[in-house]
Amino acid sequence: MPRRRLGLFAVMVSLTGCAAMQLPGVIPPVKEASRAALPRPLFPIAPPQGPARRIVQKLTAHWPGREETMLCVLELDSSHIAMAGLTQDGLSLFNLSYDGKTLEADKNPLIPEMVSPKLIIADLQLVYWPLAVLQKNLPKPLTLEAGPDFRRLFEQGKPRIEVRYLSQEDAWPRKVELTNLQYHYRLTIDTVSYEVVPE
Repeated sequence: MPRRRLGLFAVMVSLTGCAAMQLPGVIPPVKEASRAALPRPLFPIAPPQGPARRIVQKLTAHWPGREETMLCVLELDSSHIAMAGLTQDGLSLFNLSYDGKTLEADKNPLIPEMVSPKLIIADLQLVYWPLAVLQKNLPKPLTLEAGPDFRRLFEQGKPRIEVRYLSQEDAWPRKVELTNLQYHYRLTIDTVSYEVVPE
C-alpha cells in the first residue's frame, strides 16, 4: 500500500502543470437540505479488475451555468483500486482506496460535501468495467443495456445514466461522455495516458 500511494504521488506531482483546472464540481450543486439529498451512487462499487494499469484522465463536469475540470489518477490491478483527484496547482482534492472489501476515502476539507469520490469511481466503473461484472453487482431495481458505442443504466425502467463512447479503443476508450439524468450533470472523460504495468 505505501508503495502504491508513493506511485500515485509521483504521478500527481509530475502532472501539476499539465492541464488548466479549477476546483471540481464533479456533481451538480445541491440545495441546502438534508444529508440524504446529497448525490450517491445507485449501485455498490464493483470489485477490482486486472490487468495492472496506471491511468490519468481529465474529467470535466458540465451542468447548467457551470463547468469544472480536474485530473483523476487511477492505479488498478486485480486486487486493488487507488484513485486520486487533484488540481493544476497540485492541490490534493481526494483519495480513494478499495480492495474489494473495504473502501477508504478522504478529501480536502475545503472541498464541498457534494463532491463524492465514491460517486466518481462509480461513474468510471459504469464506463469501463466489464459488463458481466457490473451486471452481477447491480441491485434488482437496476438494469444495464449496452451496445458497441453506449451503455444505459435504468432504475425500474426509468433511464438514470447514459454513456456514449466517442472513441473505440478496445482496452480503455479514451473519449467518453456520461450523462447523469438523475442528478442532471454531464461528464466528459479524456484519457491523458494509459499504461499497463507489472503486477
